[in-house]
Amino acid sequence: MYNKILVPLDGSGVAECVLPHIEALAAVNKAVDITFLHVVQPIQMLLADRIYKAQLRSDAITEADNYIRGIISGLQNKGKAHAAVITGKAADGILDYAEHNHIKLIVMSSHGQSGISRWSHGSVADKVLHESRIPVLRIRADSPRTPFYIAGQKMKVVVPLDGSELAERVLNNVKGLVDYFGTGAIDIVLLRVCELFIQPNTYPPSISLSWEEYVKFETRVAKGICMSYLNEVKKRFKKELINIRSVVPVGNPADEVIKYVNKEKADLMVMSTYGRSGISRWAFGSISNKILQGTSAPVIMLRSNHKSKIN
Repeated sequence: MYNKILVPLDGSGVAECVLPHIEALAAVNKAVDITFLHVVQPIQMLLADRIYKAQLRSDAITEADNYIRGIISGLQNKGKAHAAVITGKAADGILDYAEHNHIKLIVMSSHGQSGISRWSHGSVADKVLHESRIPVLRIRADSPRTPFYIAGQKMKVVVPLDGSELAERVLNNVKGLVDYFGTGAIDIVLLRVCELFIQPNTYPPSISLSWEEYVKFETRVAKGICMSYLNEVKKRFKKELINIRSVVPVGNPADEVIKYVNKEKADLMVMSTYGRSGISRWAFGSISNKILQGTSAPVIMLRSNHKSKIN
């Protein structure tokens, strides 16, 4: 269960877009512990003397601590939150703090700024998403400020899969969400894209079919395989008694996931940063990256070459 949550902030308004979602998480679980973290980065002043740099560093730490405590004071569930200020490089500091303090979920914006550096996809947030051994809930700064979970309303959670064991490792995190919010609060959609049919070397087939008929036949067979796979995955959630269904669109994997999530207005996605489907790869920087850029829905990302455990 996500009972220890880390929220890195950099002092910018865009990084604070995570706050409504944090409030929603805090309201659900009485035992949750939330740490708001600010990483004070090294002062780059080569010609300044040691005493002056030490004073600047001390002032920066004090300012960061006051900032974090100000954020906490404005929360409805402030009793579940506390502040932490550390020094070092932003991404490394976040990753180290999370691992050493047994954090179960990192929640951060995919865009922000701190001084001349930027917490943008491709820098700090990119490195945290790419290297974290802990699930990361990514919130796009330009997304609506409505929390992904609202009490009394069902939350639609989309789980893209590609048939690989690596991608399936997110399923423990899906079960973790069920444990956290309760079975009656979540509708789960398992989604596997049936990739566009490519002409095989064996065409024409032994039976008499036109090219159009053959494409439809092969696509139908492929969709059947994908649906059978998702039905097997559904069996793993039998004990949870949750509302779960399967969807198999046909087309380009990233495009179809984006289209479905946006059309259905999914509240949350849970997906791996790596998987495999045929000759394509759900690799960080390709399919999963395109999905992140194409949807505004919050996403729990898991680096799937590490096993995830929900305690």
